[in-house]
Amino acid sequence: MPTVALSALVAHAVAALLIASVPVVAWFWLRRRFDLAWRDIGVGAAVFVVFALVLERTLHLYLLQLNPITAHWLRMPVLFVIYGALMAGLFEESGRWLGLRFLVRKPGGAATPVAYALGHAGIEAWLVGAASQAQMVMFGIAANRGELESRLAASGADAMVGTIHAMLAQLSPWLALGAVSERIAAMLIQFTLTLVVWHAVRQRRFVIVVLAVLLHALADLPAALYQVHVLPLAVTEAIYAVAAVLLAATCWPPQGGRKIGESSLR
Repeated sequence: MPTVALSALVAHAVAALLIASVPVVAWFWLRRRFDLAWRDIGVGAAVFVVFALVLERTLHLYLLQLNPITAHWLRMPVLFVIYGALMAGLFEESGRWLGLRFLVRKPGGAATPVAYALGHAGIEAWLVGAASQAQMVMFGIAANRGELESRLAASGADAMVGTIHAMLAQLSPWLALGAVSERIAAMLIQFTLTLVVWHAVRQRRFVIVVLAVLLHALADLPAALYQVHVLPLAVTEAIYAVAAVLLAATCWPPQGGRKIGESSLR
């Protein structure tokens, strides 16, 4: 009997394709309303890779694994939740501020934060969202063929067998749908946080960057609570969807001709 149902594998494969296509669809839609620059899109993507995938993960590796003292303390759920949420906000928002302040094209206009956010959110959707779904599909296929343990052992990841089997047991069409909705919500939140930091850059008020860090930490809080088994997955995804709609309605300029400084966040 297969370990993972075929319907679940197909659903998560479709989810990977949908998540990967969202940034492309967003680009086609936004380019009709904004004068998007590839440089600004590239800056957003590069900042996410450097600050979230390299610097932040390096710190996690040290504090959560290599340093026995901090690893011990951060096993406490409360400390882990606070640490995880704050570090995500600190690294991404400081990187966002540096990118918008020094690396995007000058002078920046209404399209600048939009292009930056598209790069930041788009590369995250590809490298985190779509890639994770595709990886689970490959794990599921290997498990159904009875090859998962041998493949993990060959790659030196045999200690992850139990964890991966537990994750595979949860795969379902509903979970795949939730993954797509969560990724869309995450993109909306990234766009909103970019507008917040853009205000900090334009108004030269670093205190707004601190606000962005706290908002980012708040946005990551449900995911952190899910990781320590406090919130169920359905509740976590519902919180993200509601938060994204509220933040986008507050900060998002509905037309390309509208200046960022004229948004309701002013």
